[in-house]
Amino acid sequence: MVAKAIQGLVPFKELGLPDLRTLESEFRRESIPEIEQANSLEGAIVLLETYMGFFESDMLLVPKSSPIGTINIMRSSLAHIVEKRLDARERYILLALDTLEHPYEVWESMYDDGMVRYLFIGAYSQKRQMLVVVAPWEGKVLWNFMHTDAKSLNKHRQGTLLYKRH
Repeated sequence: MVAKAIQGLVPFKELGLPDLRTLESEFRRESIPEIEQANSLEGAIVLLETYMGFFESDMLLVPKSSPIGTINIMRSSLAHIVEKRLDARERYILLALDTLEHPYEVWESMYDDGMVRYLFIGAYSQKRQMLVVVAPWEGKVLWNFMHTDAKSLNKHRQGTLLYKRH
């Protein structure tokens, strides 16, 4: 079963924050290009490893700076990100990395498995926006990322606002 945010978290509207669908351009980051999609799961993992900085075959993690501290990218978690091949999420690695370093917002949200997740919201001057999910095990660990439209991304803006760029 996939964990989901619990009901009753404080939504962005209650904090008086703007809707991402109408967010002014000055609060958006410049468009970031997609990379070319891999032909296989193995190829997708290699692309993630390359762009994320796994330069040595024995590297197990790569630390990345974020406004809420260091986020560890674990080599063992990369397959989870790209296992759904129809999504070809590796195409959005540059957006995901930029969102980790320069999020529009970071939310702490409690999930129905009893653990919090840190939700990094990326607002860009392009059609697709970015959600990066960081899990609290073994420090803070990059768990997933997905591109989405602004309306869908608004639904993830709930819980405790830890950081805002605006």
